[in-house]
Amino acid sequence: MSAMRLRRLQADFEKLSDYVRRHPRLKIIQSEGEPPERYQLEYRIRSLRQVNDELIHAKSHLVEIALPRNYPRVPPQCRMLSPVFHPNIAPHAICVGDHWSAGEPLASLVARIGEMLAYQSYNVKSPLNGEAARWVEQHLDELPLDPVSLLVEESEAPVPKATEVTPPPEPPAPVAAPPVRRQVRPAPLPDWPPAQAAAAKPRAVPELEVVEVVVEPKVVNLNCPGCETSYRITLRPGLRRARCKNCQTVFDLPTD
Repeated sequence: MSAMRLRRLQADFEKLSDYVRRHPRLKIIQSEGEPPERYQLEYRIRSLRQVNDELIHAKSHLVEIALPRNYPRVPPQCRMLSPVFHPNIAPHAICVGDHWSAGEPLASLVARIGEMLAYQSYNVKSPLNGEAARWVEQHLDELPLDPVSLLVEESEAPVPKATEVTPPPEPPAPVAAPPVRRQVRPAPLPDWPPAQAAAAKPRAVPELEVVEVVVEPKVVNLNCPGCETSYRITLRPGLRRARCKNCQTVFDLPTD
């Protein structure tokens, strides 16, 4: 095995292990190789499974990812070890090759498979499962089946241990350019006659009464749409979204 391939496999293993450790919905069941060239992962995500002619909800799925000899020039070989009803997943393969690039880390691919299982990602134009593609077109209002966030960037941030739900950080505000200072020559004052200057009196300026407006924070009880965990949240100005500490689902907060 070449030194370049060893470095890539080791980097994938370290990043994937860290990602799975931080995300509560993922688990590495086993790995083969030093560094690993084959993984078995468990996804705890709400998806669909076909039993006889009936569709049922399934919350646990096993996926196998094998890294071929020409990896990363060729995409990983991904297949389901448990049945899933999805337009782009067949018993022998998960359709990821069309979007694969050699620079994509393995952890990112694992996240994309999770988004497919949650029906956050699908393609009905060139499906592996035509029946599932027809089902999606008829049930768009029910998707996604699981709103969990699987983005690698969000999962890398540690979850705070506070009692209240903490909203995701807002993007930094754009920095305004400094104002341009121009020197303005003041207009000349009129020459008042001495008599008018003596008679002139300063005009009284009325004082304004400052009234302090106090807005009491509003406390609401909400359930996470992903795992139904109950939270007691204090709404404050600027608090728009929250992330569940149990399943990492990001959901909107009421604004009124």
